[in-house]
Amino acid sequence: MRRAAAALAVMLALSPIGPAWAAEWGVADLMASLAEVRSDKARFVEKGFVSLLKEPVESSGTLSYERPDKVEKRTEKPRSESLKVEGDKLTLTQADGTVRSVSLSSMPEIEAYVESIRATLAGDLPTLRHFYNVALEGVRDGWTLQLTPLGPDVREMVRLIVISGQQNRIGEIVVYQTDGDRSVMTITPEP
Repeated sequence: MRRAAAALAVMLALSPIGPAWAAEWGVADLMASLAEVRSDKARFVEKGFVSLLKEPVESSGTLSYERPDKVEKRTEKPRSESLKVEGDKLTLTQADGTVRSVSLSSMPEIEAYVESIRATLAGDLPTLRHFYNVALEGVRDGWTLQLTPLGPDVREMVRLIVISGQQNRIGEIVVYQTDGDRSVMTITPEP
């Protein structure tokens, strides 16, 4: 009986089914899955919970991503504006047509926030680890990535960023600020 059990264990370990069954899913697997996405578009609803206000501040619009480093957030409500990041350049276009551009590397706290989203979308674990302590919980069909800022400039403003999703899609981004305020962005695929 022991020999049969041992033989079965060896067969499972050597078969294609065995390692897949025994293998653990981790942050490298999630990043590899996210890196497969070349471009994507989605809708978002973002609620900002500010301690000075009784009701959350809500905005909505579209998000787009294009490899390797282009992310755009187009807000439609409550007012039209666009925030686009490509490479080291962040461009804000306001409803009145005013355009402002800045270098991300000149603003470390903004760069770290942008990279929390962009590096996650790109599956770029080295960049995430440059700015954050990265922890993953869950499984492929329901994961949560916790990003704790490493840099002192960012830690003064942001306590934690939690990104959750399924497979290679982000479904929610929550930013917990050090002052107790937070923002929650819910992301749904465009039809």
